[in-house]
Amino acid sequence: MNIFNKTVINELSYALKVNSVKNDVISNNVANVDTPGYKAKKIEFDEVMAEYLSNGKKLPLYVTNSKHLVGKNNPFDPSSFVRNQNNPSLRNDGNDVNLDYEMTEMAKNGIQYSMFSQIISGKFTGLKSAITGR
Repeated sequence: MNIFNKTVINELSYALKVNSVKNDVISNNVANVDTPGYKAKKIEFDEVMAEYLSNGKKLPLYVTNSKHLVGKNNPFDPSSFVRNQNNPSLRNDGNDVNLDYEMTEMAKNGIQYSMFSQIISGKFTGLKSAITGR
């Protein structure tokens, strides 16, 4: 067993980043619940992580020079996966934010973030124990 498995820590770290972006998206939706014409956004955790773990096979072109074709500056930036929810609007002002759905998603996202944080913490605690012998 390799106790210095950097790959697992990197994947968990990226999962935390995705959860953080998802929390921002949900917060924006909640903040705009009364904004006329606002369209709710979403980011699918499973989709982003599947893309990350497949080494970006479906990701847009990565730009490293201003003379390259147009693409994304960072292909693994989770915010590039933010999409419209395309909910049917039940309101006359065109806003399609469903507050109950958003609060449920925020709770699920918070639990998921806490879980990944605890797993990473456990990994580092294990490394510390292996190094110090305690």
